Parts: sequence; structure tokens; C-alpha cells
Amino acid sequence: MSTGSAGAGHKRLTEDEVRSLRRFITATLLNGQVTADAAGLHPVDLYVLNLVDVDGAATAGELAKHTGLTTGAITKLVDRLVRSGLVERARDPADRRRVVIRIIGKATAETLGGASAPLFAPVATRMDRLISGFTDEQRAVLAEFFDLAADQLRHATEDLQQGRRASGGDASRPDPRE
Repeated sequence: MSTGSAGAGHKRLTEDEVRSLRRFITATLLNGQVTADAAGLHPVDLYVLNLVDVDGAATAGELAKHTGLTTGAITKLVDRLVRSGLVERARDPADRRRVVIRIIGKATAETLGGASAPLFAPVATRMDRLISGFTDEQRAVLAEFFDLAADQLRHATEDLQQGRRASGGDASRPDPRE
């Protein structure tokens, strides 16, 4: 992330904005680790559960692409989640040849149940308190920012993954997340 002016009508992030963004991302990652640990999951397992919950059913290949994990690592991860009763492998109703991973009841109710889930209650309570001070217009801007920022983070992740594959150096190292 660079700072300063980027040309006519377009401003780049200031150093303070970059620092704020980094603080937010770090706090989110650390909270995800603690939440996953409290649920008895690996952090990446919780991230994959969230991906499937938010984006809908996905194939193992799609999950590998989104996470940067190898297909072998995703298979092991999905096996763990299936054994835990959090996801299931199912035929895609639109194309019976495809197998998709989808959330099942236990994950929705116990792990990903939003504010009602014990794991997310502390965050939900604090975020509810925080957002209550914002107008409807400010809340709409925040929601738009988070949606757009999530898209940009996904693109940046894909760029890094492609660069890693193109360099060849990292591809030969074992994935520490397996």
C-alpha cells in the first residue's frame, strides 16, 4: 500500500489510513485465531467455514483458489470439517457431476450463528454498540466499503498467489498449513 497523491481526482491512502487499515486487519486476524481456538478449529478451518457460509457452497478447487491452499490441504481440511459435522459434501443440484462443500445445521447454529452464537457474541455486542452511533447513511457507506474492500483483498490475494506460482521458489516448499 502506498501513500500520497495518485493523480488527478484520485487520492491514495495516507500513512494514518494505512496504519488504521493494518490495525483493523491485524485485529481481525487475531480475533479469528482466538475464535477458531475457542471452537476447537484451526484458524483456516474457520476462515473456510466463513467463506462457504457467506459465499455459498463451493467446490474444493474453488476453496483452494480462494485460500491459496493446495487441493490436498483443502481435502484434509474439508475431511476435518465433515468429521466435525460442520459441512457436508453434496452433489451440485445444477450439475450433478460436481461435488460442493456446504454448511450444515451444526455449523450454522453453533459456530456461525452470528450474534446468537456464543463464539461471536463478544464481537457482535461490541460492533452493535459501535455501529449504533452511526447514521443510516454512514452505515450504508461502511457496508459498501467493507464489501468493496473484501473484493480488493481477494484480488490482492490472487495477485500474490499468482506471483508465488510464477516465481517457482515457494511452490516447492511444503505448505505449513497442511
